[in-house]
Amino acid sequence: MPRPPFVWEVHVRQEVLEDEVEKLRELPYTLWREVVRTPMTRVVAGRDGRTYRLDVRAAYTAGGGEDIRVTVSLRSSVLRRHLLRSGFVISPGNTFVA
Repeated sequence: MPRPPFVWEVHVRQEVLEDEVEKLRELPYTLWREVVRTPMTRVVAGRDGRTYRLDVRAAYTAGGGEDIRVTVSLRSSVLRRHLLRSGFVISPGNTFVA
């Protein structure tokens, strides 16, 4: 059984996730329509020197609307387990839905 992470490890992971979500929020709605069909995966480095895998998935929201829910999962590259998850919803007008 793996040990619980130290507090600084959790902070580093949260920073990595928040930074990447901020970058992804700059992408236009038209690109997210493509991600609905083909999810993205990125490998990023944290300030702790470790590499993390980001799985980025997009799906149309329930109710038949055109809004897209983007979910970003941070995974450990070594252990391949889910560490953190975040996301947002973007509308066709490139605005974010609360």
